[in-house]
Amino acid sequence: MKIVILAVRRMLGCSLLITSLAPMILVAQENSPELEPEIGRHEISILMAHTNVNGGLEQVGRSRWLVLPSWGLNYNYWMNERWALGLHTDLINENYLVEEFNGKEVLERDRPIAPALMATYRPHEHWSFLLGGGMEFAGGDDLALVRAGVEYTVHLSGSWETCASFAYDLRLAAYDSWTLGIGLARRF
Repeated sequence: MKIVILAVRRMLGCSLLITSLAPMILVAQENSPELEPEIGRHEISILMAHTNVNGGLEQVGRSRWLVLPSWGLNYNYWMNERWALGLHTDLINENYLVEEFNGKEVLERDRPIAPALMATYRPHEHWSFLLGGGMEFAGGDDLALVRAGVEYTVHLSGSWETCASFAYDLRLAAYDSWTLGIGLARRF
């Protein structure tokens, strides 16, 4: 029961974060020109990031905050100027130990890969909000996850963009993490 309560609290925290950013986006939208037509419907991006895990364990068993190097590889199909569906994959480039929510079980994660099917909403030419679900695969247990995120993109030239990304992964009945990254995207 405690696990369910913790999961609900964390999802509410993510929802509050996203809804607190909405007024800022609406004000910015009033002063911005109409969005330009997009170059292509397909988009691929690569991100260099750090994944932050609370509840990681040192080899001696002490709990500590982990900051792990990671990569993001994302594909989006833009249905129109505002909506996209895609596959966003995070690859953590390190092995680590982490406690589950209940604090009784220790999970060993060997370079986990976490693909998620994501829906993206872009209300403004720079801001995008993401929500979706997927799985984290690693030696041992595979974990279901819910991912929420926000991205800020800047058009470079032609079909190239640069982006900054924040994502929060809620692994059901396990542990949570958040990722902050920067990357390069190309539309075709």
